[in-house]
Amino acid sequence: MNIRQIALSILDEYEAGGKYINLSLASHKADNLTREERAQLTALLYTAVERKLTYDYYISALSGRSQEDINPHTRNILRLGLCQLLDMTSMPDFAAVNETVKLARSKGESAFVNGILRCAARERDSLPMPPEEKNYKRYLSVKYSFPLGIVKHFDALYGRENAEKILEFYNTEKYTDITINTTKISVAEYLDMLEKSGVLALEYADFPHSIRIDSSVNPERLPGFSDGLFFVQDRASAVSSVALSPISDGVTVDVCSAPGGKSFAAAILSGDSGRIYSFDLHESKLSLIESGAKRLGLGSISACERDALTPDESLLGKADRVICDVPCSGLGVLGKKPDLRYKDLAALTSLPPLQLDILTASAGYLKSGGELLYSTCTLNPAENECVVEKFLENNSDFALADFTVGSLNSKDGMLYMLPHIHKTDGFFMAKIIKK
Repeated sequence: MNIRQIALSILDEYEAGGKYINLSLASHKADNLTREERAQLTALLYTAVERKLTYDYYISALSGRSQEDINPHTRNILRLGLCQLLDMTSMPDFAAVNETVKLARSKGESAFVNGILRCAARERDSLPMPPEEKNYKRYLSVKYSFPLGIVKHFDALYGRENAEKILEFYNTEKYTDITINTTKISVAEYLDMLEKSGVLALEYADFPHSIRIDSSVNPERLPGFSDGLFFVQDRASAVSSVALSPISDGVTVDVCSAPGGKSFAAAILSGDSGRIYSFDLHESKLSLIESGAKRLGLGSISACERDALTPDESLLGKADRVICDVPCSGLGVLGKKPDLRYKDLAALTSLPPLQLDILTASAGYLKSGGELLYSTCTLNPAENECVVEKFLENNSDFALADFTVGSLNSKDGMLYMLPHIHKTDGFFMAKIIKK
């Protein structure tokens, strides 16, 4: 099978069963692809999924057919073709069309796909869109390929202009943030390594351990990966690691830790001293924490399977720091997880009770004067400040504490990292102390 055939197979599987694209990609590791071919396959799939609402609108407009009247398999062929014509333009139009047509199963399907793609190639600069003046939310939904419910959510929170900036950021900003393992190398030394390797990176004033590479890169191909000189961590998450004051020779509990980034950051910031208990509900994910800690050479981390709702009684009242990064709707990471944008928004109402229960259980680990960092990667007040405020209403022996990270200042102990302003994942954090 070639790259397009594999991509089509994965898209068909994704549409039929709702399986995450990254899981489908992992199941195709046995395919005989070079590293470059796998990178091309990944880019093709993620772009096709990210832009599928836009492509579907074009398909219907150009064909005069509703989505229900187009076979799902045919629609996936067209999505791949439009992806190559409009967003991954490394090959001539005629080649992109011809190679895509080869995926068709019949003469009729070939003719249909050929006609739509050739028309799209001719009209690429004037492809139809919903009238903006009639319904701007519908227009934004199609333009940026986000379900109408998400557009309405951001519009209600931030207004039209900011909502569009958030959607645009998710679709256009491709970068890789990494946190430097300063137990092994300084940031300046690692930046010098990158420069000598021809990789341009920038240091952050707000978080001196973090640097940004202005492209999506495979971290395993960066210098020093196997030596544990860094790990991938978005700047927003890195900021939250600093917001929770590092402590040497103390006890830290990370209640929902996989894949381990916040535990790694806590270990590095404390000089790999003390003890960090990295818990996660899913035993299958513990290997990510263990292998990451081993690669980074961090000996203070212990990974263990545990439901955040049932704390380890031996640690109750003994932790100096608690990291409580709870499961959330993920509205802050839609740029990195394009298939997440199409999930049911029921999570916006179903998750807060669980998040409150996890926060309440996790707070039991704290000793007097200890600090807890509650965080999510979502932009939904019901999962963020509303959960924190409800917890404080029910627990008078806890209070919010303001914090500063570089030029970033919390407000009443809480801070949002907004994609269109901070150029990071959407992120919320709140620092809570036990009196």
